[in-house]
Amino acid sequence: MSFSSVTEGSAVMSSMTRKQAGAGLVSDRIYAITHSKETVTTAYASSPGSSPGRIMKKLYRDHQRHKLKNRGGHWSVGVHRDVPTEGEHPKSEKHHKPRITGGVPTDPLLLSVEPTQVDLDRAVECGDFGRRPSDLFLRMYVDILALIDRELWSGVVSPPLLGSKGVVTMSIISVIPDIIQHHCDCIVAARYEIFLATNFWQASKSSQKICQALKELSRRAERRGKRVVVKAMYDRAHLKMFTHNRVFVEEEEWLKEVVMLPKRSEIPWIDFELVNYHRPLLGTFHAKFMIVDRKIALVASNNIQDRPNMEMMVHLEGPIVDSLYDTALLCWSKPMHPPLPLLNDPYQPPEGGYKFGMDNEYSTLHNLDGTKGAELYHSFAHQDQPINDTPPKADKVFISGRYQTITEHLNAGDQPNTHATVQQKPTPTDEYAPHVLHVAHDECPMVLVNRGPRGSPTNPRRALRNAQDIAWLAGLKYANKKVFIQSPTLNARPVVEGVLKAVRRGVECTLYIDVGFNDGGEALPGQGGTNEQVAKRMYGELDEHEKPRLRMFWYTGKDQTKPINASAKKRNCHIKLMVIDDEVGIVGNGNQDTQSWYHSQEVNVMIDNPRVCEEWLGAIRRNQNTHLHELGKDGIYRDANGNVLTDSVHIESGFLGVIKGIRSSVARVRGRSGP
Repeated sequence: MSFSSVTEGSAVMSSMTRKQAGAGLVSDRIYAITHSKETVTTAYASSPGSSPGRIMKKLYRDHQRHKLKNRGGHWSVGVHRDVPTEGEHPKSEKHHKPRITGGVPTDPLLLSVEPTQVDLDRAVECGDFGRRPSDLFLRMYVDILALIDRELWSGVVSPPLLGSKGVVTMSIISVIPDIIQHHCDCIVAARYEIFLATNFWQASKSSQKICQALKELSRRAERRGKRVVVKAMYDRAHLKMFTHNRVFVEEEEWLKEVVMLPKRSEIPWIDFELVNYHRPLLGTFHAKFMIVDRKIALVASNNIQDRPNMEMMVHLEGPIVDSLYDTALLCWSKPMHPPLPLLNDPYQPPEGGYKFGMDNEYSTLHNLDGTKGAELYHSFAHQDQPINDTPPKADKVFISGRYQTITEHLNAGDQPNTHATVQQKPTPTDEYAPHVLHVAHDECPMVLVNRGPRGSPTNPRRALRNAQDIAWLAGLKYANKKVFIQSPTLNARPVVEGVLKAVRRGVECTLYIDVGFNDGGEALPGQGGTNEQVAKRMYGELDEHEKPRLRMFWYTGKDQTKPINASAKKRNCHIKLMVIDDEVGIVGNGNQDTQSWYHSQEVNVMIDNPRVCEEWLGAIRRNQNTHLHELGKDGIYRDANGNVLTDSVHIESGFLGVIKGIRSSVARVRGRSGP
C-alpha cells in the first residue's frame, strides 16, 4: 500500500474559512472542565473506601450525559470501543461524520483550521502553566483539548490536571543499570509512599536491585517507626484477564522464580500491594513510571529486566507530579488496601526552591560522569572511599561514579562479551556522560499525553483518539523547521504519513531508529513492516528534491564503527523521544510502532523548554555514534566503503514466517524475549 493513500488526519475543512467556521477550537465545555476543582485524586481522597475506577465513572456527570446523548455509546478510562456503536462503520470509516460544534469539527483528526490567537489565548487558561507557553506548544495543546472535549478520559488523567508545569532536574540516557540505580536511590529515600508501574517485571539483576532497595526501605521505615505504602503494577498477560483486566497478585504468585519479589516477611514495614493489568488481546500495560512521596516522578523507557538497550529516563518535580499521581490512580482503578497515605496532600514545592545537580536530595554519587563528575566525586567522597583501587588506565573514563571503559559500561546492560570496534578518544567538550544534570531552570509548561490500552487486534482510525497520538500528530503538523525522533521502531501509518507530509512542506525530519528491532513481530500483516522495509518505502514516496529533508539513521553504540542488528542483542536502543523545532519535547513510554499507536497503554510528558531539549539532543549525540551512520536516499545503509549491512535478518514469508512473527511479537509485548 502506498503511504500517500493513508487518510488519517485528512482535512475535511480545507475550504472552510475561519469566518464560516464560527466558534473557536476551545469549547466552553472543555474550558469549564479544565477549570474544575474536582479530580479523581480529590474525589478518591474524600472517599478512600471507594475506588478510582468507580469515581471516574461518576465524575463530571453532566458532561458525560451530554456526550452519551450525542454519541449513543459508552466509554471509560483507557477503554476504546472494540465494537462499533450505532452510526459507525466497522469496515470503512470514510463515511463517519464528525460531531460539529459551531461549524468546527471536534474530532482532532479532522482539524485543519489553524488555531487563531484567540484560541491560543483561551488554551493558556486551560492549564496551570505558570507562564505563557510557546505558540508551538499551545497549537499542539489546542488539538489535545479538542480530543479531550470529545473523549473525556482519553488522556488517562483528570482534565483539570492535563496542562501543568514542573522542572526536569535530571535525565538519564544510558543502559538499564543506571536507570535502575536511580530508581533504587529514590526508593530508599521514600518516607510515606511509592507507586511503581512497569510493563514487565522479570527476575533479573535489575529486579533484584529493586528488591534490595525495598528491603532497605523497610529497615529505614522500622528505624523511623512509620510504615511505608508501596503499590506496584505490571503486565504479565494471563487467561484470567479475559474476565478481569486488573488482578491482585498474591504473595505465592510473586514469589515464583519468574518474578521473585520479596517475601512479606522480608519487608515487614512496607504495606505492599501488586496489580497485574492487561486488556486482551493486545491492550498491553506498557507504562513505566514511579512516583515517590508525591514529590518526584520518574518516567522511563525501560522495563524492570535486563536487556542490552540504551534507554531514557526523566526525573520530574513540580505540580506535574500530581498529574502523574492522578494517572496512577486511574491505572490502578481498584480499591486500595490501604489507600495511599498522601491522597490529601498535593504537591508542595521544596523549601528554598527547586534544587538541581548534586544539590537535589535524590542525587547520589552514581549520577556523576566525565572530568567534572570526577572532580565533584572527589569533593563529595570520603577519604576512605577511593574511586578505584588503582589509578585509571588511559582508556578508562569516569562514568556513573567510577572509572571504566565505555564498552564496560555499555556491556553492563546484559551483553558482557561485546567488544569495541572503535578507539575512544573523548574530548572535554564531547565526553560520554549518560547522566544529564540539567541546568537550573524555572517551572516550564508541561502536558501529560497518555493513551489507554485497546485490546482488539484491529487498527481503526478511532483508536488514534488519545492524547499521545494527537500530540505526536500535532507536533508533525505544526513543526516549522525540524523534527527529531528516536524510537526502536517506526512503522505506524499515522507517524509515517505525518513525517512524509512534514518533509513535503519543507520540514527536516531526523529519525534515529534501531535496525532489526523486533523484525519478526513488525513483519506481521497489519503491523507496518520492519524498520528496513519502512525506510525504503518512505524514501520511495518522496520526490528527489524532497529526499534530503528526510534523514534516517540506524542506532549505533558509542563504541561501534557501524550499526549492529538488534537481533544480535549487543547494542540496541529503546529510547522514545520526539523534539519539535528544538522547543517542545515529548518523552516517555510510547514507541512509534503500530502497537504503541493503536493498542498499548502509554504515559508521556510534553515539555515546553528549549534548553532541556537542547540538553537532551546534546546527550544523545555524545552518548551514541548514531549521527555518523545515515541511510542513503534509497533507504539502504552503506558503510564508508559502500558495503551494506551483512547481519540483517531474513524474515520468512508464508505460514511459518507468520507463526514465528506472532511468537516474537507476543514475547516482545510481554518482555520475555527478543531485543
